[in-house]
Amino acid sequence: MKFALLLATGVLLTSIPANAMDAETFFIKAVALKKKGMGAVFAKDLKPMMRVFKAAAEAVKAENDVARAIGPPLFCAPKKYRLTADQFISEFSRIPKERRQIQSVRDAWREIVIRRFPC
Repeated sequence: MKFALLLATGVLLTSIPANAMDAETFFIKAVALKKKGMGAVFAKDLKPMMRVFKAAAEAVKAENDVARAIGPPLFCAPKKYRLTADQFISEFSRIPKERRQIQSVRDAWREIVIRRFPC
């Protein structure tokens, strides 16, 4: 059973497209959207950004679920939590730019939730 979970996670993680957005590009676009205020609702970047983040968040959650099934989880977040736009951008800004440039959004989000919700 544990092997099947590991195999499923490996398939999930390798199925992420190679041309996925890096965390620095995502951060820059998120800051630009925040500056637009309510006008961000009409921005053409909003929906693609939401899709990128949703995919990253789902991948990190799945990774944590597998880790929990095998042993200790990566992070211990409450079932439902929300970050404001300011908190979200603040968390991304805590990752050094050099690392954001080589990280995927998924890797950056994993780093953020592990830091915010340690077990």
